[in-house]
Amino acid sequence: MTKLLAVLVLFGFVVACQETSTKKPIQLIDEEKMSLVLEEVLLMESHYQSKNGVPGIYKDALDKSLSVVFKKHHVTKKQFKDSYVYYASQPEKFKALNTAIMDRLSRQIP
Repeated sequence: MTKLLAVLVLFGFVVACQETSTKKPIQLIDEEKMSLVLEEVLLMESHYQSKNGVPGIYKDALDKSLSVVFKKHHVTKKQFKDSYVYYASQPEKFKALNTAIMDRLSRQIP
């Protein structure tokens, strides 16, 4: 859990320093839903990473698991990817997404 939070914070700083802007996708996932989907994606990636280490070993299993996450939230992989790229290009919005995720995860820690 600590590693995941560290990665989120580090990634947030890197993205926040960028001044690029990406065109808003037609099927943009709204911020609240994106935050929930992104949280599950990050947790899934963290789980496979900690269990297997090398991405090549778990890529197929991760892709299958992420397909289940996307289906659960009624989004496509392309929608997620396009929305992720858009939010990552918007430092304040991306920071808000990550803050919401960290807040939810922090409340789960006993």
